[in-house]
Amino acid sequence: MKRTDYHRSQQNKHRLVILGIVAVLLIAGGLVFNLVLNRHQRQQAFLRNYPVRGVMLDQTDEYADFNQLQTNGMKYVYIRATQGATFTDDDFNDNYTRSIGSGLKVGVYHQYSFSSSIPDQEQNLKRTLGNNIGDLPIMINVSYYNDYNAENVDQKRLKRRLQELVAWTVRYSNRPVLIKTSFANYRALRDLPDTEFMLPRTKTGKNVTFASLTKQDQLYNNGKGSGFRMTAFHGSKVQWNQYLQVLKQNESRKSDLND
Repeated sequence: MKRTDYHRSQQNKHRLVILGIVAVLLIAGGLVFNLVLNRHQRQQAFLRNYPVRGVMLDQTDEYADFNQLQTNGMKYVYIRATQGATFTDDDFNDNYTRSIGSGLKVGVYHQYSFSSSIPDQEQNLKRTLGNNIGDLPIMINVSYYNDYNAENVDQKRLKRRLQELVAWTVRYSNRPVLIKTSFANYRALRDLPDTEFMLPRTKTGKNVTFASLTKQDQLYNNGKGSGFRMTAFHGSKVQWNQYLQVLKQNESRKSDLND
């Protein structure tokens, strides 16, 4: 082969290699672009479907700027007050005081104990809350911990105990009670009177008014992720305002009946 032919052959090979690299980069760039676009579209669809979102706080969370949460599109906050028969969240009083006037609707919640007696849990709530019950239904968070799990917790006993705790909480607050739990527990508890539920986002049913969100769905209105546990109301902003109005009217009516 002549030297010029050899050089021409090598140049062609280089061109092919460069073209191959460019093609791979274009394909990879296109795939990345599609992934980003699809993610953005999914986020926008989620934000449209769940326009009313809020966060849950306890003492393990970082400092919460409630005004900033409201600016970022949050509509409400649930603050842990108590757990079991004796535990009070170290940050409850500070979080509750600072949340007032932020523009967020405020709720409080109790972490249910499978072992503590119901009267002791009721007294812990009463002792900690006083009149600081916020604007929303008091939430009871029923989740497994330590050695308690779906296999060894008796569903009938759980229902009896929660029926007692719910009845007391309704009398205390003049509002329905919101139970945050799994769908399996919901099936055992869904007939409890004066009760609403918060379930994982994909689950719906009777009196399911709120949804707990996965980590990828914990988004502010600007699309940025939240460092807090986020939940959502099932409904539009108009339905949210209607929900708050009905809640207030029912509370006022029950309060008058109890006077």
